[in-house]
Amino acid sequence: MIVGTTEAAQILKISTARLRALLSAGRVQGAYKTGKMWLIPLVNGKPIIERGTRGPAPRWRDLRLPAKTIIHVNSQRIRQNHKQ
Repeated sequence: MIVGTTEAAQILKISTARLRALLSAGRVQGAYKTGKMWLIPLVNGKPIIERGTRGPAPRWRDLRLPAKTIIHVNSQRIRQNHKQ
């Protein structure tokens, strides 16, 4: 059986906006769009929603280049040390 977004949202007990977000992310199995309407197949009376990932991909695995070591020399201070 194939239903629209409002019927599928009522079955899943979520808002239609949330269901449309899941559809645009490609997380509803077998759903396809014809014109402006989403058609969602039901399996055992409910649409199949795939699990999503939480948050962005981890960045701690990216290799960082070592920082450049810069030494600032105050030449005026060094000259003062030699005068004494």
